[in-house]
Formats: sequence, C-alpha cells, structure tokens
Amino acid sequence: MNRVDGKVALVTGGARGIGGEAARQLVQAGAKVAITDLLEPEGEALAAELGNGTIFLQHDVTDEAAWARVVGETVGQLGGLDILVNNAGVWERSVIEEASVEQFDRICGVNLKGVFLGTKHAINAMKSRPADADSASIINLSSTAGLVGSSTSAIYSMTKGGVRLFTKSTAIEVRARGYNIRCNSVHPGATESAMQDDILATSNMTAAEIETHKATRTPMGRFGKPLDIAQAILFLASNDSAWMTGSEMVVDGGYTAR
Repeated sequence: MNRVDGKVALVTGGARGIGGEAARQLVQAGAKVAITDLLEPEGEALAAELGNGTIFLQHDVTDEAAWARVVGETVGQLGGLDILVNNAGVWERSVIEEASVEQFDRICGVNLKGVFLGTKHAINAMKSRPADADSASIINLSSTAGLVGSSTSAIYSMTKGGVRLFTKSTAIEVRARGYNIRCNSVHPGATESAMQDDILATSNMTAAEIETHKATRTPMGRFGKPLDIAQAILFLASNDSAWMTGSEMVVDGGYTAR
C-alpha cells in the first residue's frame, strides 16, 4: 500500500526536516525524487544517501526562472513529473502593529508565491497525461496555523490559510480544465524541525517550560516527528488517495480537536 513505484516526485525544502523525510519515504516507496532547496550541502548529502535516481537541485522557490529550470531538469533527468510536494516554508514571529512590509514580503514570498509558482509550473508539466492514467498529485504543506488563529505569527497564519484555499481552488480548476491532476493540503501541528526550534527559541520559555509545553500542547502528549507528516504526504502521493482532491489532511496530534 502507499506505493509510488516508477513515479517522479519533486520535493521543495527537501534537504531536511519534513521535506527530507518526505523525500526518503517517497524513494523507499519506489519513486525517483528531485530534492530542491537552498541548502546545497545538506541536499546533496541526502540525495547521495538515498540514491535510486534521487537528484538535488538548488532552488529559490520565489524565483520563477528557477522553477522553470528545476521542473525542466526534473523532467529531463528523471523522465517526467507525477508528484509535487510544495513543502518549502518560512516562519517568523510577527506582531501585526510592528511588522514591516519587508517581513510581510519575505514570508509571503516563500509561503504563498512559492506555492503558486510551483503549482503553475507543475500543472504545465502534468496536464497532458491521459485521463485513464494514474492522476498526478500536487501536495501543498499548510499548517494548523492555516486552520486556527495565532497570537504570535499572524502573517504566517495568513499565508498558510491562503495555501489551504489555493489548494481547493487548484483542485477544482484543474479538473474543470480536464486535467488528470489532484491537489490536496497537509496541515502539520508542531513538529520536531529546524522551524520548530526557531519558534521555541523566540518563545522566552525556559528549558523546563519547553519540555512541559511539548508534553501538554496536544492530546497525544508529544510534538510530531517528520515521519508522521511524511507518511501523510506519501498517502496523498499514492493511488490509495485516488478519490481525494481539494481535501485537507490534518496531522496534529489532536491539537485542533479542542
């Protein structure tokens, strides 16, 4: 189950964290994977470790020319594009009355523009597949911050809410245009990652308070692990989710159930 044998995936922000684990799970399930990231040493090392047709491409997701290049190289080197995982994202603590336009542009550039550009270029690479073939799959990483409000990062929440609705609109649009493409979003809760480390580092909590926070934030009693999220991504990439599009998969240890 959850196999993607012979398929080609592109994972942005794939050098580490959720993106890195998603790349690993896709390779283990039979896919060829293009890992893209700004972090060249980490990305090159992971691609070498995973082998099996895995490549690394340095990539700024806010640059449209870079998107044209990486999609073209993925198709050229790996033989096509069946799966896009729009994972690259940034978080910054932002107080609305103090936030600068530069901070707004920086967060929106990666979290919104990057997802838009990736989706645009992926559709162009995916849209000619036959109606009776396996559907292509676009998977956008949103967040629980795209479902509920935040007192510390309103701009980030706005971008992740935008990803949620952009995903639904994409799902409807591609089918209306007759393309054999699905599009779904994944909404992780607090997950062990470099981004989560940054969030905790700016929280002003002591080490003891951080440990209590990790144990009490969710009904499951822990933060998520990258594997928890990567397994949801793999499911949406596979034919096991063939009748899912425009859906949001919440993987948050019960955080939003309260």
